[in-house]
Amino acid sequence: MPTNQTTNDQMKLGLHTYSLYLHGIGQAWAGFKLPWERQLSTFELFELGIELGLDGFHLDDGVLETLDPDYLSKVGAAAKEKNLYIEYNMTLDLGKFGIGIQHDIGEGLQTAHALGADVVKISMEIPRPRPRAGSRFHPKVMPYLEETAARLKQAAPLAESLNIRLALENHCDSFSEEILWVLEQVGHPFAGACIDTVNAWHMAEDPMAAIENLAPFAFTNHFRDDRIDFCRDGFKVSGTAVGDGDIDMKKAYEIIRDHSPGKRINIETEMGFSLDDKETALNLEIETIKKSIDYCRNILGIGAKFL
Repeated sequence: MPTNQTTNDQMKLGLHTYSLYLHGIGQAWAGFKLPWERQLSTFELFELGIELGLDGFHLDDGVLETLDPDYLSKVGAAAKEKNLYIEYNMTLDLGKFGIGIQHDIGEGLQTAHALGADVVKISMEIPRPRPRAGSRFHPKVMPYLEETAARLKQAAPLAESLNIRLALENHCDSFSEEILWVLEQVGHPFAGACIDTVNAWHMAEDPMAAIENLAPFAFTNHFRDDRIDFCRDGFKVSGTAVGDGDIDMKKAYEIIRDHSPGKRINIETEMGFSLDDKETALNLEIETIKKSIDYCRNILGIGAKFL
């Protein structure tokens, strides 16, 4: 029987639920349309977590079947009964891409509070000018950073009163230095960062430098790996199980473990499996998650173990 007992360094191991986007519980992203119905209820997700020996979930708003307070209360009670931590993932969608539920931060905090979550991860979704790699603190970007800082500053006292940390992600739209600038403007201990270990690549930023920059301020993370394959006309970046790609995940873990105030690792995988065969795609998604868990447990020594 699996147990939620933790091991090394008091680090817990969880799963970013976007890893199950083929099961229909990922946040709407990049225009992706699932060609079949949702495969897991929220409560079935928790059962799967226990089966996999996880300590908790970094929960996309796409997991929630409704924002009805009674439902949220039941979800929170089920997680608590199973001793699963919950973190809540939301977006401001400043670029109006149609991603996620689009809370304001106060609404996101109230949703998180009803769920019993102690972290709210926030992404900005900034539209960026080209050349992308040269757009740090670009004049067209600054208004979005300033708006985010103002929203975080306004919401921080409520976050503190609810004992919920706010974590701003270096999503596919922001440099780590921009995240740090926003946090400096907010200047509140309940406003910090979320590290995605891969996303810096989207900005032509060194992922390890971004991890090092953000770790001292990071309340949570998306622990993700990718592989680069070189082709005649360029290269292709593909999702992998954690440990199978080209991010130094051992070093990434050590930086987070040694410098981050957070004591959790949240696995994230995003695989480009063929959608021609539903059962094959769903099974491969689960197998990738299991392989990532095995790497984190047995190579890195993180999280729950089987007795």
